[in-house]
Amino acid sequence: MTLDFIDRLKDECNKLELAYPLKIGQLDTTDSIALYSLPGGKVIESFYDGTVDKGLNYEFSIKTKDQKQTISILDMLSSYLQEKQDIPSQNNSYIFNEITVVSESYFVGKDEAGFFFYSLTIQANLMIPREE
Repeated sequence: MTLDFIDRLKDECNKLELAYPLKIGQLDTTDSIALYSLPGGKVIESFYDGTVDKGLNYEFSIKTKDQKQTISILDMLSSYLQEKQDIPSQNNSYIFNEITVVSESYFVGKDEAGFFFYSLTIQANLMIPREE
C-alpha cells in the first residue's frame, strides 16, 4: 500500500488558502510553493506485530519576489502544522502521531530574476502498520 501522507499534508495545508499554489514536487517558474520528501527518515520504534513508528522528513520551499510575504507564509505553516492533532490517511497507510518543525523558515537564496527562495523543514511521526 502506498503511503498517502504527502497528499494528505498538501490537502491540509491548502485549507489555509495560501497566497501561491501548493504542489508536490518542484517549484514552478513563477511564484509557487512546493512540498517534497527529504532523505533521512528513521524508524523510531518497532513493534512485535511488524508495525513501526517512523520519523519522515518533508520540506516546503517557496519561490517568490515578495520576501516579506514568504516569511509570513512559512511562519503560518509552521504554527498551523505544529498544532495539528490529526491528519488522517485515506487509504489506512498510516496513523498520524505528530509533526515537529525541524528547521524554522530559512533563506536559501535569490536568483538573477529577483526571486527569493525560502524553506521550512518538518518531521512527521507516523505509525505505519504492517502490510498484510
